[in-house]
Amino acid sequence: MLIIAGLVILAQGYESLEGGSVRSAADYTQHAAATKEAGERAIRQLMPAPYLAGTLPGATLEDTVRFDDSSSSCVDDFGTDHDGVTRNQPTYSWKLGFDSPRDYLAAISHLRARWVKRGIPVKDIPAPKKGTPGAGLPGISATEGGIELSFGPEWATGALTMRADGGCIRHYGE
Repeated sequence: MLIIAGLVILAQGYESLEGGSVRSAADYTQHAAATKEAGERAIRQLMPAPYLAGTLPGATLEDTVRFDDSSSSCVDDFGTDHDGVTRNQPTYSWKLGFDSPRDYLAAISHLRARWVKRGIPVKDIPAPKKGTPGAGLPGISATEGGIELSFGPEWATGALTMRADGGCIRHYGE
């Protein structure tokens, strides 16, 4: 019995080293869609409602979403993935705008309250320092169903951005 338990723990450790279980292409697609929906849901919960920054009137969340599924931290460092297995990190982002910093801070407060009410722990993202993009505007993040949500100034530009990061997923190719 002890030997079997040891083998199970060893196998789980190896799977963890590999990067987790391998999902089907359909599972990856479903997880990517859930990641996008989590970001859109968070945006719909912002009050006052933001506008879509840098867009023409009539633009929608679908029109303005930015998708990226590559990440330098989501790679097969140890060469453990076999043929047909790939890794992707579905990440969606939307640049948002508010009429004033006060409206942005109110939206952060409202979103925090919504997440806390649903039992989702919220982490503070400190405001960038004076003289840097987004200075004085803090952000927040939370993890919902394994999806990391963050809202705050982008580090490089200061653009107010909602991000939904689905994490690194091993899956069979599309």
